Amino acid sequence: MSGEPRGTALLEVAGRKIEVAAGQRLHLALLRAGVMIETPCGSRGKCRKCRVQVTAGRWPVAPAERDWLSAEELAAGFRLSCQQLVAGDGAVAVVPELLVSSQKTGISRLAAAQASPGDPWYDRRLVSAGARPLGLAVDIGTTTVVAALLCLDTGEELAGLSTPNPQGGYGADLMSRLSYAISGDEARAELQSVVVGAVNDLVARLCRRARCRPEEIVSAAVVGNTAMHHLFFGLPVEDLALAPYVPAVTLGMERPAADVGAGLAIHPRATVYALPNVAGFVGADAVAVMLACGLDEPSAAVRLAADIGTNGEISIAGPSPAAGGRFRLVCCSAPAGPAFEGGEISQGMRAGPGAVETVEVVLGPDGRATDLRVGVIGGGEPRGICGSGLLDAVAASVRCGLLDPGGRLADPARLPPALAERIAVGEHGRGIRLGEDVILTQKDVRALQLAKGAIRSGMEVAMREFGVGPDGIDHLWLAGAFGNYLHPDAALACGLVPPVRPDRLQPVGNAAAQGCKLALLSRGARDRAEALGRMAEHIELATHEAFESIFFDALNFPEPR
Repeated sequence: MSGEPRGTALLEVAGRKIEVAAGQRLHLALLRAGVMIETPCGSRGKCRKCRVQVTAGRWPVAPAERDWLSAEELAAGFRLSCQQLVAGDGAVAVVPELLVSSQKTGISRLAAAQASPGDPWYDRRLVSAGARPLGLAVDIGTTTVVAALLCLDTGEELAGLSTPNPQGGYGADLMSRLSYAISGDEARAELQSVVVGAVNDLVARLCRRARCRPEEIVSAAVVGNTAMHHLFFGLPVEDLALAPYVPAVTLGMERPAADVGAGLAIHPRATVYALPNVAGFVGADAVAVMLACGLDEPSAAVRLAADIGTNGEISIAGPSPAAGGRFRLVCCSAPAGPAFEGGEISQGMRAGPGAVETVEVVLGPDGRATDLRVGVIGGGEPRGICGSGLLDAVAASVRCGLLDPGGRLADPARLPPALAERIAVGEHGRGIRLGEDVILTQKDVRALQLAKGAIRSGMEVAMREFGVGPDGIDHLWLAGAFGNYLHPDAALACGLVPPVRPDRLQPVGNAAAQGCKLALLSRGARDRAEALGRMAEHIELATHEAFESIFFDALNFPEPR
């Protein structure tokens, strides 16, 4: 790119000064400094979620920024960090997206006046003279634990990190962990200890990044599915592990940091607030997604939010035709399993260097499929397949005829030569070759079908109870680590989501973490979270009369268009 600045630049981020290469993308510089920046749109400048505020320095406006940021935002120094090149020395404030009013985004956002940390709930007596009041937001996922450190007075995010949930050693799925937890008090304490230890490790690393002391953290907010919530706080899970899966606690709750397990490594008298749960498998993380997406806001639009992970939660809100146009919020959960995170996939892996992340169909001059083009994170030969790559690979394989709508491998004799050569037998069985040593097996395809069938069934049942079909969905938001990086066209091609108009489908990143940050910063947001927990109508998929037939239909892939 001609005209890029050369040399190095000194950036001040969250009170720290870092030296970066001038001319590199700002979001990459921030990530390398330990500040988590989400780019759900693939760094194309369209989702606004990587927005930051340049508080010092004069940096030119990139073309995409004029399309997606208002004149007022640009004048205030807001920039899209995925589009902005580091143009010299400066200072950057990273403020959670929900704290910035949005005028040009596709997802309804809270106004700055509503979301700003103007009604904090932390105990000011815990803050030392001259110190910043710091807060901790924690999203305890089945697979990954995410934590962020924020200034409670400004809302600025000082650092963010994630780590694998160490409870994975006791089982990849929720029921395995719950079964272990009910085997005895020591087992439950063990599960609590390892996850509290993981959070404490993140706290230590966050504080090193932000150059602060753990005892300066005077409040915390925590979200997670109901099982993760209960295990983190050491609550009884006997009724949660067996049908009808009743939580021990549904209301939001507070605990002193010193009373969480052996103690959360922040100020011992800091208040730890947990958002409410709705049901056995619709937990505080689902409520945080509802909060982040504003599902409690009155609207004529019907909005569906799906947090896709090991346990998927689906929520739909708006005027319900099934209730005569009355506003409703309906939710359910779908046990997708670990396939979307690369688990149960023969060569599955987390998204990282060497992972297949994109698969495209190569078309010949006559418009017919001739081969596949495989994209790998970091380039080079693939070492495995991440979740978004898995969905892409299956969608492309269905489009080009390598897989039929039932998920069966095609007869090579009926395929063009290059595609026929993709059918191969490897160490893990027969399948579709994506690289020299990476094969998407028939078993892998079946695992994806079961996972996507569960998520799609949850959406279909929720829509049926609400009284709408695909045409009645005005916005469909895909949240979570997997939802953040999947390609909407692949989600439609695989039948993971209902056949809504493509422009109504939008990844929104880790909305559970965003909702957690909002509840950390604002008492009003906490009150809204409590109200969302009370108003949500829960549907139990396993006992729904139409679930079985919907699920079996959802296993198939749509006919290629």
